[in-house]
Amino acid sequence: MNPSKNKRIVIIGGVAAGTKTAAKARRQDPQAEIVLFTDEEYISYAGCGEPYYVSGDIPKREMLLARTPEQFEELMGIRIFTLHRVSRIDPEKKNIEVKDLRNGAARLESFDALVIATGASPIVPPIPGVQLRGVFTLRTVPDAEDIRERIDSGAVKRAVVVGGGFIGLEMAESFVRRGVHVTVIERLPQLAPPYDAEVASMLLIEARSKGIRVLLNTTLEEILDDEKKNVRAVKAGGEEIPADLVLLSVGARPNTRLAQDAGIELGPTGAIRVNNRLQTNYPFIYAAGDCTETTHIVTGKPVWIPLGSTANRQGRVLAINITGGDAVFPGVLGTGIFRLFDLNAAKTGLSEREAKNEGFDFETVIVPVSDRPHYMPGGKNVTVKLIAERGGGRVLGAQSWGQGDVSKVIDTLAAAISFKATVDDLTQLDLAYAPPFAPPLGNAAVAANVMQNKLQGATEGISPLEVKEKLDRNEDFIFLDVRNPKELKMLCTEKTVNIPLPRLAACYGELSRDKEIVTSCGVGLRAASAYRLLKNKGYKNVRYMDGGIMSWPHPVPGPAKR
Repeated sequence: MNPSKNKRIVIIGGVAAGTKTAAKARRQDPQAEIVLFTDEEYISYAGCGEPYYVSGDIPKREMLLARTPEQFEELMGIRIFTLHRVSRIDPEKKNIEVKDLRNGAARLESFDALVIATGASPIVPPIPGVQLRGVFTLRTVPDAEDIRERIDSGAVKRAVVVGGGFIGLEMAESFVRRGVHVTVIERLPQLAPPYDAEVASMLLIEARSKGIRVLLNTTLEEILDDEKKNVRAVKAGGEEIPADLVLLSVGARPNTRLAQDAGIELGPTGAIRVNNRLQTNYPFIYAAGDCTETTHIVTGKPVWIPLGSTANRQGRVLAINITGGDAVFPGVLGTGIFRLFDLNAAKTGLSEREAKNEGFDFETVIVPVSDRPHYMPGGKNVTVKLIAERGGGRVLGAQSWGQGDVSKVIDTLAAAISFKATVDDLTQLDLAYAPPFAPPLGNAAVAANVMQNKLQGATEGISPLEVKEKLDRNEDFIFLDVRNPKELKMLCTEKTVNIPLPRLAACYGELSRDKEIVTSCGVGLRAASAYRLLKNKGYKNVRYMDGGIMSWPHPVPGPAKR
């Protein structure tokens, strides 16, 4: 490694990217002077753990803190100044203006290299009542402390969460677990907007099954107060909804004003533009974390996807470069995972909606599997949705959801997408297998096998969502369920025709050749077999329903009617 040319490194921001940069830079260069300024009271804290602090899963605030300023000073010789706000950057003079928030004193600090890790801030909608007592956002440790203290006081019986994204849903669960009745308001037609509709529908079912009232396509209009200026209700969709607490979780925006005022370029996403070494348009000024945009590995286009995992990865790359090394940050896939009660959900790469918007010619499959072999106690269901490009078969994205472990399959697929793997590559992955851990054919490979069949023209599928839309439109088609009668406790619709697969070869002639036929079963395997049988018998207009009843993204009416 080359010796550092940056004798004095100044870092603005003390959460994930800032403190990761500081710690790695010290390991890279024991001689450099490293100084960090933050306008917050705490540094190096786990923001993603805050919903679980509110719920009580994490009992003590201190458990959210990875390191204190004193530990940075004693163990690494890094000077940390909390409650110090940087108000100006002067790239020409290579200095910053810093204000001590405790006494108002301002001073100039010089740097040889500067790191901007100012993060992002929650969006507060411009509506009446957002400043009332009992209205919160969640970003910092004090935010989480304030929310938890209000619930601990016993004053909160009803909460309204505005925004159905990851944080909003995690907080909705936390409130329910604290005995609070929750209403979630989402202005879009689905929960968890980055995910496809199949996952969002399952999240909706899960939320409502746990007593959460969910209002989609609904906009917050006003927050109403009582005589003491506490929140008492919200107006949304023309309705007044009682509330003792309101959480605004409608998104965030990158903190870029400081950089912009200094002439540092922003990208098309509105975040700070950096190259793959995380340098801004000033080579000696770097940026990382939620204030920066990066490149999407699949599309090659600029994106802003603020995640703690990304901030930590960027901090490491930045520290290597700022101390004389040469490292590259390749971009992101937006890989993420979260939990809503008993339902886990994860995503990597492009969603189906994103792939369509980007103009890809692609195919999708939905494959229910299990996180362990069927005979092994403790196994739980997992569904994998795979998206791959037609032609070469390049994997574009994946989502997984269910009560089982979705992290393994999504991490496997994230690695595959990062290295531009094809569906054929996935079918040959040598994945770990033992009954306590995983099925003999890994779930990523199972999904790839199903996708390979589709891409090669061996099968033609239709998603459960499309089937539901056809039913809602009262289209005249045959919805053929090939399960055994004893399995028909769950049925999508009374319009289903039931012919068990073992009998289908003998009585397929009962089915009209003039109508479209959609075959279905429990998970899709027998439906695909029925598809092939009917195609071999000369039926032209046949498709099978991906994922079977297991993937039906709506409450199942049942029981069956013949």
